[in-house]
Amino acid sequence: MSVILDTGIVYAYYDRSDRWHASARALLQAEARGLILPAVVIPEADYLLGQRLGDRSRRTLYQGIIGGHYFVADLARASYARAAAIDEQFADLGLGFVDSAIVALSESMKVKRIATTNRRHFDPLAGRFSLEIVP
Repeated sequence: MSVILDTGIVYAYYDRSDRWHASARALLQAEARGLILPAVVIPEADYLLGQRLGDRSRRTLYQGIIGGHYFVADLARASYARAAAIDEQFADLGLGFVDSAIVALSESMKVKRIATTNRRHFDPLAGRFSLEIVP
């Protein structure tokens, strides 16, 4: 079964000291054939890994992408407008582009499972969009 990855879960997978690491590792290993990495997540994960863990961790992420560990999904043109509409609809949550784009991607790909550490944003969205939030 496929799962769309948010930045926090990707970061936690690579950072052994992160409190979500064990959960992220277990999930990504169990779902190894269905990991969808939104292209919009890559710059955020790259930045966080570089700032907090250094260049080696960034390069490890790159190798995962190059090696096919992740299916990288770009937004379709129409999904940009949808992401903007989701952000506006849930303005009180302060979603921002990446989280809104993940929901838009979920809709367009018809994948309801989102792996995230960001419960503040995704728990309220789960009910509205029939999402399953993991781990």
